[in-house]
Amino acid sequence: MNALLTGVIFLIAFTATGKSIDCVTCYSTDGTDCSGEVTTCDEDQTFCRTLTSEIRKDGVASNQVYKYCGGDEQPHWIYREESLTTFFQLEIQNCETDKCNEEPAQLTPGANTPNGVKCMHCFQDYSEDCNSEETIECIGDMNKCLFVSGNVCNNGELAFDGTSFNACAVRHCTNIASADLHPFYGEVATGIIQKIEISEGINDA
Repeated sequence: MNALLTGVIFLIAFTATGKSIDCVTCYSTDGTDCSGEVTTCDEDQTFCRTLTSEIRKDGVASNQVYKYCGGDEQPHWIYREESLTTFFQLEIQNCETDKCNEEPAQLTPGANTPNGVKCMHCFQDYSEDCNSEETIECIGDMNKCLFVSGNVCNNGELAFDGTSFNACAVRHCTNIASADLHPFYGEVATGIIQKIEISEGINDA
C-alpha cells in the first residue's frame, strides 16, 4: 500500500494550451512538502493543486506529496480507509493565486471517535474474495464498508504501483458513499481491479 500515491500520480493527466497562473510543480515520497520549479500553467489550468497521502501502518506514518497545475473544478477532496493495522488518507487541495501551493501540505485530521458502524474485516492474498467473523469498528467520517478485489497486491499489501501485481481481496472501513468515488475506480474498466463495493455495514446506533 506504500506505493498507492504513485499509482494516483500516473493516473493524472492534463493538457496544454496557453497561460494562466504560476504553480509550484514537484513530487516527493518523503513528507508533506517538496521543492521544484514554478511552472506557468496552461490557460485551462486555473488551480494550483496539492495531492497528499498519509499511510499509518502499525503506528508508523509516512507521507507523499505531489504539487501541480489543475485544470478541472474538482473540489477539495478527501479519501480515507482503515483496517485494524493500516490507515490511509488521500487529499486534494486547490488554490487560485500564483505559487499558492508552495507551502507544506496540511492534511485534514479526521475524528477518532467511533461512529457506531462496524464492517467485516479481512484480507486474503491470492484470492478474489475474503470473509471473516472479525469486524472493525469504524471511526469519524468512515461510516461505510469497502470491498476491493483484483490484481492489486504486492508482498501482502495493496500496491497500485504498476509492478508485481497478484490477486487479493480486502474488506474494511471507508468514507466514500459509492464505488465510483474510489481513487482507482477507473481500474475496474482495465481489469486490474475486479470489483469495488460499498455497503452500509452494521450500525449499532
